[in-house]
Amino acid sequence: MRLHRFYINEQLQIGKEIRVEDAELLNQWGKVFRLSAGDKVILFNGEGSDFEASFKILSKKEALLVIDREIENKNTSKTELHIFQSIIKKDNFELIVQKCTEIGAFAFHPIISERSEKKDLNTERLVKISKEASEQSFRTTVPKVFEPLQLEKALENFDGDLYVLDFDGESIKNIDANKIGLIIGPEGGWSEKEREYFKTKNIKSVSLGNPVLRAETAAIVGSALILLK
Repeated sequence: MRLHRFYINEQLQIGKEIRVEDAELLNQWGKVFRLSAGDKVILFNGEGSDFEASFKILSKKEALLVIDREIENKNTSKTELHIFQSIIKKDNFELIVQKCTEIGAFAFHPIISERSEKKDLNTERLVKISKEASEQSFRTTVPKVFEPLQLEKALENFDGDLYVLDFDGESIKNIDANKIGLIIGPEGGWSEKEREYFKTKNIKSVSLGNPVLRAETAAIVGSALILLK
């Protein structure tokens, strides 16, 4: 049976004992999964490996685990994909973070564009969603989630290859680079001023084809076409 897998912000190595007092984790282990002393779980900290650990103690107040062995995990994309997503409705943005994390996105950069429906997000909740999706999908890293920034500010220091999702670009399937920034607009699309900005910065347009997709669908489909080759 596959062991349950959990992110933990600790240095992990064989033989080390890990004491946990986080109420949410303790509740998951004890009440949701009904684990007890002697049971095993998989732990990871985002640094590239999984570790099998056994519970020595598991109570409502604390858990003590010992790390038994390191497990090689090859579930890491070779392409570093950054999602620059215009802020959309909360539930839809959370769906993007969840599903694109599962697919293998490296980081999420919420951007404020001229037609953004709102200007802020609960970044802490997005981080939690990305951790849970990383646990579920057995990826070795947890994506970074940045604070919202204006479009130009978010892009100015990015050192990879930038592409903007639009209707008039070449097929997204043709993208081939090690570090990619995919820029996705809001439901209302890009303004003419923003399209002019992309041209002045020589940011290439890419397309998903003929269907007109919602922003969250476009982000998920675009990520899959880039990463799941």
